[in-house]
Amino acid sequence: MNRHASHVEISPGVFRERMGLFFEDIAVGETYEHRPGKTFTEEESSPQALRALDQSPEYADAHFHRKVLGGLMTINPLHVLAVLTGMMTKTFSKVVANLAWQNVKFLEPVHVGDTLYAESTVLEKRESKSRPGQGIILVRTTASTPDGLVVCTFERNILVYGRGQGPYEAAGY
Repeated sequence: MNRHASHVEISPGVFRERMGLFFEDIAVGETYEHRPGKTFTEEESSPQALRALDQSPEYADAHFHRKVLGGLMTINPLHVLAVLTGMMTKTFSKVVANLAWQNVKFLEPVHVGDTLYAESTVLEKRESKSRPGQGIILVRTTASTPDGLVVCTFERNILVYGRGQGPYEAAGY
């Protein structure tokens, strides 16, 4: 079986879409692009900032940016991190648990209208000592604009199901 196949044959001529990689499918050193990209909008920025209880005008008030600073609203970095984590979900959807985010760096501000693309490189991989059939991967994710400006990097430890584990067979995917 091709470990990166988007569809698997479940009976002759019948294919089922496959999402995400099981622990066995992941190899150290491989890089996965998370597509599509994400364009940030003014309509989402203020509510996200306020939901996070951040009332600073930098993230919650488009009028402040247009009239006072003369520019586009800045996107709350924690919202950027949440979006990037979500972008990883299609590739790493066989997740049991997020174990840690570390070395999070916001290198450039993200503004309304900016589009980000993300990619993750697998740095480490090991079988879980306490959870048979599961493994831990460490990935470094980089987010950049279409012109290559890196705006955020972070590392994430993820506990991932092994093949045949988790709810996937019973759920039909």
